[in-house]
Amino acid sequence: MQKLENINKAMDYKKAIITHLADQKQQFEEGLIPEEVISNKQGRIQILTQTAMIEGEVNFFDGDEEMKTFFEYGLDRFGEELQELSPDMMAANATGPIHIKNARFKSISAPDSIIEMDEIIVFSDQVVGMAIVK
Repeated sequence: MQKLENINKAMDYKKAIITHLADQKQQFEEGLIPEEVISNKQGRIQILTQTAMIEGEVNFFDGDEEMKTFFEYGLDRFGEELQELSPDMMAANATGPIHIKNARFKSISAPDSIIEMDEIIVFSDQVVGMAIVK
């Protein structure tokens, strides 16, 4: 268990690796990584859960947009509210939310059925794997 004030300081390995690789992909697309060092140059992030494949764009919350989506606003407020809690409170099973925009959700049991969503939050404890696909 950890104190709630430290929840944002704890490293969630799954979330960290997904957001790191998504950031690397974005840097490559912006020309910050030399083209010669990467062979799979195109694609979108795919996250595999126990029951579905979710494809989309990982949100890094680094934009200065005036209007936020519902989830962006909610996750920002959640972080602010965590800071207001008593430092004596404890947290267990802390996992990180991964915010995905322009998501396509495909059920493993019904692969022909695709649901498109503007945004979705996937909690890192549900992630089994990830890929970058064309």
